[in-house]
Amino acid sequence: MSEVETEDAEGGKGGILKILLIVVAVLVLVAGSILGTLFFTGFFDEKPVDEDPEVTLQEMEAEMEDTDAALALAPGPMSADIEQKFLISYYNFVDPFTVNVNGSKKVLQVKIGISTYHDKDTLFNDEEGAEGWVPRHLIGIRAQILKVLRSVRLEKLQALDGQDNLLEEVKLVINETLEKYEKTTASPIEEAYFSEFIVQ
Repeated sequence: MSEVETEDAEGGKGGILKILLIVVAVLVLVAGSILGTLFFTGFFDEKPVDEDPEVTLQEMEAEMEDTDAALALAPGPMSADIEQKFLISYYNFVDPFTVNVNGSKKVLQVKIGISTYHDKDTLFNDEEGAEGWVPRHLIGIRAQILKVLRSVRLEKLQALDGQDNLLEEVKLVINETLEKYEKTTASPIEEAYFSEFIVQ
């Protein structure tokens, strides 16, 4: 019986020894990978002694002074041209839009104006042969606006924000038409307005 107990005790010691060896090997492997990473990233490299913060600050100040001097010699800003580009421009559709109100015997007649911050000539020029985007696509734009106006119900027009919502839809369809045919990604029309609004 004592021989069996001795064999079990020796087997148990061997199992614990194996586990301890595996844990030590894993710890050595992890420590080695950490030290290797620090070594290759330059953690242990000597830092240059001549990197004095005062010297670096003086160099930066000298660069800033050189930049300020170069800017002083450059020509002044063209503020008049910039301001001119960002002035708002307006366009009124000459003919009114007249539709039957959806689900009603009433008639809606509106005159619509639009505005943009883009170049006025690019968008609104009426001269033949050099038409702006809106006059060039006037038929398509009017058709889309009429489609929006025909879908409006009387309750929507009488709602507190009904006209604002309708103008937002008008603006969206104008921008969609211009984006489709002029291949622009910006929405050039900033606002749409009713210059006349009659329901009778």
